[in-house]
Amino acid sequence: MGLTEPLLYSQVLGYLKGLSKKGILVYILSFEKKKYLIDKDIAAIREGLDREGIRWFFLNYHKRFQFLSKPYDVIRGISAAFYISFKERIGVVHARGTFCALMGVLPCLFLRSKMIFDIRGFMAEEYVDAGLWDKKSVFYKITSVLERYLMKKANEVVVLTESARDLLAKVRLSDKKITVIPTCVDLERFNLNKEINDKIKTKYMLDGKSILIYTGSLGSWYMLPEMIDFYKELQNLEHNTVFFILSQTEKDWIKQHIPGKLKKGVIVDFVEPKNVARLISLANTGIFFIKPCFSKTVSCPTKFGEYLACGLPVVINKGIGDTEEIVKDNKVGVVVESFTAAEYRKAIGRLRELLRDRDDLRKRCRSAAEKYFSLKEGVDKYNSIYKRL
Repeated sequence: MGLTEPLLYSQVLGYLKGLSKKGILVYILSFEKKKYLIDKDIAAIREGLDREGIRWFFLNYHKRFQFLSKPYDVIRGISAAFYISFKERIGVVHARGTFCALMGVLPCLFLRSKMIFDIRGFMAEEYVDAGLWDKKSVFYKITSVLERYLMKKANEVVVLTESARDLLAKVRLSDKKITVIPTCVDLERFNLNKEINDKIKTKYMLDGKSILIYTGSLGSWYMLPEMIDFYKELQNLEHNTVFFILSQTEKDWIKQHIPGKLKKGVIVDFVEPKNVARLISLANTGIFFIKPCFSKTVSCPTKFGEYLACGLPVVINKGIGDTEEIVKDNKVGVVVESFTAAEYRKAIGRLRELLRDRDDLRKRCRSAAEKYFSLKEGVDKYNSIYKRL
């Protein structure tokens, strides 16, 4: 995932800018997709990053002939990481994900750099859960061995959830090497501000509407048909409810999953990352359903913290990282136990109970975001790791 993509732009840069302000000189090596580079002023992006004390290097990402392009990009990444580390005398290589750790391990072996393995998910298990690999396959076995090697080789391991730390403890990784840093949120940008421009309301015809919102990509793990089914049950009970989907996923693909009688109530659009917070503030409730599988027990969706920071209660399914515990412990939403119409109606009933005291609920949501997902605290944790190394 590249720096020009919405998720990485909104997520990774927040941490890096914070670390740069603490005196750390940051170098980014990323792989960029051509479709995201087309309309971007690369020189302007570089200039802006330079002002923040961040230097950016990128390589083009390849997808054609996947079995050849992946090894090709890994080899290019290893070469670039080694060259930058040698030339700039890099002290710490911070690898975000398995492939990045594979690219970054060479400087650690030969240049004695320290390495942080920032685990965003267990790659081998994700490929199995996605139906791409079998656990008996050579690819799964090689990747599993590689991930364990990279974890043990890393000087520090960062995971998104307490569930992930517990799992790693079972493979005898020293607890002292593991830090939990969930997907954090810029709480200044995502806030309780409810001042909405009338032009936005007019554009989407939202006056007098109750809004269920979903933000982010769709397909793969995210269960759009099930979310549509939930919306159907919600609209049967709350006729003025619309489902607002903000996603970079192709509109035509999304609309194919929306039954004809629901199309009038579903709004599909895409906005730049800088505008997402303002549009989340339009909504009354946030939703995400993710395929409940082993690999997602270590996941922390970005949208979860963003919804809460804007004061939105959430509708989620169980089995996704620490989300269920946070929702239940802080009373900031509802958790569906199964994907059935009957369960959706029960969840809607529980949601209505929560919404009776809307002001108190919004404050609880915001407090939960401040407690678990503060970007400032995330930066401080990363800074502590850097200082230790």
